[in-house]
This record gives sequence, C-alpha cells and structure tokens, in this order.
Amino acid sequence: MNGWLHQRIAGASWAGFAIWFVILMAFSTWAFSMDSPWTRALEAAGGVLPETKPGIPAIEPVRSLQAMGAERGDYLLWQALDVPYALMNFFVIVNAIGLGLKALRLDQSFLRFLVLLPTIYVGAELVENAFLTAFAAELIATNEPLVLTQQFATTMKFGSGMPGLALGFASLIAAFVVAALRFFKRKPSG
Repeated sequence: MNGWLHQRIAGASWAGFAIWFVILMAFSTWAFSMDSPWTRALEAAGGVLPETKPGIPAIEPVRSLQAMGAERGDYLLWQALDVPYALMNFFVIVNAIGLGLKALRLDQSFLRFLVLLPTIYVGAELVENAFLTAFAAELIATNEPLVLTQQFATTMKFGSGMPGLALGFASLIAAFVVAALRFFKRKPSG
C-alpha cells in the first residue's frame, strides 16, 4: 500500500490538477446545470434521489424509484455516467492532497494516508451505483438488507467524499502558499 500511496503523491502535479479540474467542472456544469440524465432523473423522482440522501433511511431508493415509475432510462444512464464522475473527483482530490503534502514535505509522514479518503469515496460510489443500477433495472428486489447496504455505501461516500474535498481544498491552498513563498524568496530584491 505504501508504494501505491507514494505513486499517487509523487505523481501529483499542478498540470494534473488543472487538467482534471477543468474536465470535472465541464462535466459538472453539463450534468447538474443543463438538460442531462441527472437533471431529468431528479425531476422524475420528485427532486430526491437515493445518492443524495446519506443516512440509513430504508425507504430510499424505493420512494425515488416509485416516483420515476417505468421512466428509469435516464437514471440508469446516470449510474453509468456517475463512475467517470467519481474518477474525475478522485483525480482532482488526489492531485490536490498530493500537492499539499509535497509542498509541506509531509509526503512521507502518516498524513500520506489521507490519500485514502478519495479512494474510499470511489469504492463507496461503485458499491452504491451497483446497487442503484440493480434496483432501477429490477435485477434485485429493494428489500431492507440490500437497501441498507446501498444506503451505508451512500453514507460512506458522503463521509469520505466531503472531508476529502475539504482536505483537497486546504491542501491546494497550502501548496499555493508554499509555492508563492518560494517564488518570492528566490526573486532578487531591488
């Protein structure tokens, strides 16, 4: 695992962060602000989808799927699109955390394990999507144990994704401050 962590942190770069950030923002603008499978599925479900409800309410996703009725095509398509979305988030956050750890020279410290937060997020997202796809396609029944498993994955997604995002933002600020200080320190005076 240390080798994998080291590779993620060592590979973090400003260019990598910028590229993934632009891709993520373009995708997010389309997916959440325009006519997309997400916005159509959200409207069909009455404004609430299981992936937006962390916690363990066993009524989700039953309520959302019943509200959609037979019109689940957009929701199924979104579940497929949600996988690359999770990966985009992963690369943005890992690059940001890696930049911060390298800038603060903490890349060999115990803090390197913070890179696992976006990894847990992606894993939970994959479990959540698998269950939601199977529920929506009526491949498995929405019985309580399976729904609770899906909702646990949703809760884990939020529980790792939100702190990972905040940590990525803080790491990015730290990396920027360190880079600015180094730049001004090297700049010859007057």
